[in-house]
Amino acid sequence: MNKRVIVITGAASGLGLALAQKAAERGFDVAVADVQQEAGELAARELVSRGVDARFFHCDVSQTDALLTLKNQVIEHFGQVDVLVNNAGVGSQGMLTDTTEEEWQRQWQINVMGVVRGCQAFIPQLKKQSGSAVVNVASFAALALAPGMASYNVAKAGVLALSETLRGELAADGVHVAVACPAFFKTNLVDSMQESDDQIKQQINRWMERSKYTAEDVATMILDAVKQKQFMVLCDQQTRWQYRIARWFPNYFYKQKLKMMKRMFR
Repeated sequence: MNKRVIVITGAASGLGLALAQKAAERGFDVAVADVQQEAGELAARELVSRGVDARFFHCDVSQTDALLTLKNQVIEHFGQVDVLVNNAGVGSQGMLTDTTEEEWQRQWQINVMGVVRGCQAFIPQLKKQSGSAVVNVASFAALALAPGMASYNVAKAGVLALSETLRGELAADGVHVAVACPAFFKTNLVDSMQESDDQIKQQINRWMERSKYTAEDVATMILDAVKQKQFMVLCDQQTRWQYRIARWFPNYFYKQKLKMMKRMFR
């Protein structure tokens, strides 16, 4: 009677895998959804060894019917859904004038529509469960809007905007909505970047290596946000202050972004 089921897209690696492992520690049964077949099956087997029910489902969030198919498979196997985490996503980097339309479409189909499809497929099920929640994984990029990341910034800002909208739409149904906006932490984000400058990739890797928190830390913060009914997840004091500065002193924040841009491209 106390069974809780969490569905996580992009759960075969990185933050998604950390979320699956942390959720299992809290007694959740886990639906591991990903395009990585072998890694996803391995992740599910490891979770089963921890004593929870876990199953891998192949899911490409860029495909129109993929999330509906996933929903049907999850309900058939688990019978319910309590938490949906729209985590699957890809990175991108490049000036607007250098970014191809194909890259914009990739960001749109995976990072934005992947989240939209997940919400549309699972929200009717979540409304049936008391204490249910939707978590959309955005990025601090949605708030910082740094130069040289136009398509990624716009996509993640769209996820944030969608989450704000859903928060109001689902309030009367008792479905909690959270959005995670972590800054750089060690994950495989750079591996998903196509047509990106090697120098910028190296800089991003350095920032990730210097991060004071890990994917496991972010996963814990996200699950705590679900439990505590927290909307926005900002992962450290530095990004919390940067968020406030961007809102209170936008011109100062803008000048700091220009300085950062000069350091990156010198």
